[in-house]
Amino acid sequence: MEKKLYIDASHPDETRIVLKSDSGIEEYEYEDKNKLNFKNNIYLGTVSRVEPSLQAAFIDFGRIKHGFLAFNDIQSDYYQIPTEDKEKLQEAEEKIREDLKNENLDILNNEIKSENGTTNNTNESNDKKNNNEDQAQEEKKEDVNVREKLKSSYGLKRYKIQEVIKPGQVILIQVIKEERGNKGAALTAFISLAGKYMVLMPNTAKGGGISRKIFVSSERTKIRNILNEIEIPKSMGVIVRTAGANKTKNEIEKDFQNTLKTWEQIKNKALDSNAPSMIYEEGDIIKRALRDIYDNETTNIYVDGSEGFQKAKSFIKELIPKSAKFLKKHKGKIPLFHSVGIEKELNNIFDPVVKLKSGGYL
Repeated sequence: MEKKLYIDASHPDETRIVLKSDSGIEEYEYEDKNKLNFKNNIYLGTVSRVEPSLQAAFIDFGRIKHGFLAFNDIQSDYYQIPTEDKEKLQEAEEKIREDLKNENLDILNNEIKSENGTTNNTNESNDKKNNNEDQAQEEKKEDVNVREKLKSSYGLKRYKIQEVIKPGQVILIQVIKEERGNKGAALTAFISLAGKYMVLMPNTAKGGGISRKIFVSSERTKIRNILNEIEIPKSMGVIVRTAGANKTKNEIEKDFQNTLKTWEQIKNKALDSNAPSMIYEEGDIIKRALRDIYDNETTNIYVDGSEGFQKAKSFIKELIPKSAKFLKKHKGKIPLFHSVGIEKELNNIFDPVVKLKSGGYL
């Protein structure tokens, strides 16, 4: 089914995005520019104070409220500890990466065996789905405990936050939870960058993974084989998103390279910036739409508003360069949503009365 993506960025206070097909509106996104989302944005911040009682630090990253950085969310490269201990820590992280890699291979072998033993019995299929979900939950629990392993195994000294982080220290952080009430944003030094088909974790001690929403055994096996063929630096991890389920090796690898390039740009900008400052904006609604809503069934992208068009042009070259030719700027005197009838359909969506084809209404 042919779809078109419409972006109305002509208003100073809001941005609206609609994915439309012949049958009507498929998706609708709205963002108030006075309440911009800064979750997943990356900032260069400074440690304002360390709280031993909380085993956490407060980070000044440019907002009125300082962010909260828990000890477990501090990457070991920032530890100010003796060189010998840091080398041991890095060796332990490498050992954990190897363990995870071996466990992933065991999981792959189990999935292949499971696939070979598949029958057409519906109950067996449901059991397999449940097993995959249980396995995904186990992977999630393991991911949470990875950094705990560093403190409890491999003969490492148990450091406390006040021994490794000092006030005034500059640190690159990412927002994982926005401000709520009187609490500041929750932060992490373990960066994750979402691409079109995969998420790159450039400083996380874990191997390749697959979205828990991809539970079909054959698809997971195919993706794991693709990940094994892609050259991923040892210090990095990746997770293939649900959108990458039916993609080829070339598409996934190209997305990986684009995301890796973004990480290099982030590092270079961080080196040239003074804290506190924003290094990378993830929360822009136009970027999220091009990354998460736009797909192969979408033919053209229409943008109303010069600033919005420039943003879309920049983002599409970064995320999906081959689709840049489908990006078009709306030049008519009548606003975009009015000219294609979207405004009327949106009004119908919010109408408390729903008319039925039979002539009745709800």
